[in-house]
Amino acid sequence: MNDPIKPRRTWPRQAKLAAASTAALLAAGLAFGPAAVGAAAPPAYPAAEAHKPGPIPDRIILIPTATPATSQRVSWRAEADADTAQAQILEAPRALGQVQPPPGAVTTVRAIASTPVNTTLGYASTYHTVEFTGLKPGTRYTYRVGDGTNWSPWTDFTTAAEGFEPFSFIYYGDAQNYLDSAVPRVFRQAFADRPQAKVIVNAGDLIDSANSEEQWGQWFQAGGFIDSQINNISIPGNHEYSGGLSAFWRPQFPYPDNGPGDPELKQTVYSVDYQGVRFIGLDTNHQSDPELMAAQTAWLEGLLKDNPNKWTVVTFHHPVYSTTGTRDNPNVREQWAPLFEKYGVDLVLQGHDHSYGRGNQVAARKSATVHNGVAYVVSVSGGKMYALNGGENWTGNGAEVRSTSENTQLYQLIDVAEDTITFEARYADGTHHDGFVIRKNRKGERTVNDLRTPENTVGEQVTVDKTSVRKSEPVKVSAYGYDPGERVAIWWRESDTRRGGGHGKNGTLLGHAEADELGRLSRTVRVPASVKHGGTYVVYLDSDHQKITSPPITVKR
Repeated sequence: MNDPIKPRRTWPRQAKLAAASTAALLAAGLAFGPAAVGAAAPPAYPAAEAHKPGPIPDRIILIPTATPATSQRVSWRAEADADTAQAQILEAPRALGQVQPPPGAVTTVRAIASTPVNTTLGYASTYHTVEFTGLKPGTRYTYRVGDGTNWSPWTDFTTAAEGFEPFSFIYYGDAQNYLDSAVPRVFRQAFADRPQAKVIVNAGDLIDSANSEEQWGQWFQAGGFIDSQINNISIPGNHEYSGGLSAFWRPQFPYPDNGPGDPELKQTVYSVDYQGVRFIGLDTNHQSDPELMAAQTAWLEGLLKDNPNKWTVVTFHHPVYSTTGTRDNPNVREQWAPLFEKYGVDLVLQGHDHSYGRGNQVAARKSATVHNGVAYVVSVSGGKMYALNGGENWTGNGAEVRSTSENTQLYQLIDVAEDTITFEARYADGTHHDGFVIRKNRKGERTVNDLRTPENTVGEQVTVDKTSVRKSEPVKVSAYGYDPGERVAIWWRESDTRRGGGHGKNGTLLGHAEADELGRLSRTVRVPASVKHGGTYVVYLDSDHQKITSPPITVKR
């Protein structure tokens, strides 16, 4: 049935003229400026007003304790004194508002700290910290903070599980610049992609000027409500220092005081064990201080040597292998990288270089797409960019850079499972840039596998223990990059694939094998008796996910 005819809408002559004028301005590109509406540009809203504290709490952020299964810290800013700053908590109900919690369900907890910070905008910002204790593992709670009269909204979080449970976390490189314009879309897109994330890791340079009230305000506004429901693990970059550590750092980020013990490293060097992952934060702003570096190194080795967790993630600001300019951090690389490799650290998450770089030590390379070492990553979330340097700092120090990006804002999504960690870097618009999967077995053996592409699942990637053979001689065949248990057909065929070796399109079938739990394949086969003296052949491995060959193998006369 056709749509009924609608009466024609008539417009007053003045409206028609106005519409025509607007269309002309749009066509000329003039309707986007203040002059188009006949008014001068309004003045900028004063930062002192935009970021001024009030009785209503803001800058609310979850801070992990050393026992995240049974306790939780929260810090916030508000005009409240130490006697009235408080929080309320209860197990998350199905409803609030007109539905009142039953008597005794709500616990009120007084703040354990209230610290005023003199700001660059002419007033003090007072930060409060509360610690909830005696919580149940793996339990969802609802809390609010305030002064007993002026409260934040009720917000939910879930305590960590007592032991291992799969979870996701988000990692950012430097935000630092364009905090009020370019950064918020990155934070929001990351949260949209992983709303279930339990932790956010910031690898330093959250802001540009260490003691800028305006910039700290912008950073918190960029995260918004997200910070109030996801635990934050941040370490300071060089921009959090200005004649010493930012006055904002410890009041905003009251991290566990479980570091090396030096007062200068308090709550900038710390560790958190969360659902089977040991997170370790280090402070690379002391590279020129031998004592503070030595203290961190000894403490780090102790944590790595005695680690009950299967997975280990280390974060700090200045990279082991820099991606931009002529930057180099030899003290970081020489003191810490050997420990990372020795004790099997899984991820090293860094910032500082305002670009993306991901790589590993060359000695760990096992195939074109797989290594078994530490994955080192540098990233950037803010709008300030540096040019890549071609990877000289990697290649000059025994490493290789596998993926890079410049002039891009990124965020990283990390999904932790019992036997795998899946890592993906995405651009600010949500599109994929880079990714890999870490697999680890009960022995602590590991493979780090690039995410598959049509290009990296073909070609010469099979290893053989000899490339000159005789008929019926055994040959050991090895390959990587499979799914655990993936079934692989092993073929012997002439190196000229057009001829197929005379036994079907793939040549002579030597048998089948299954990849192990790390995606490795190893099998000894025998050279077919039908080969020709002087002929050149390859071993061809065919599976659902890969079609790869060995180097040429010559049959001796």
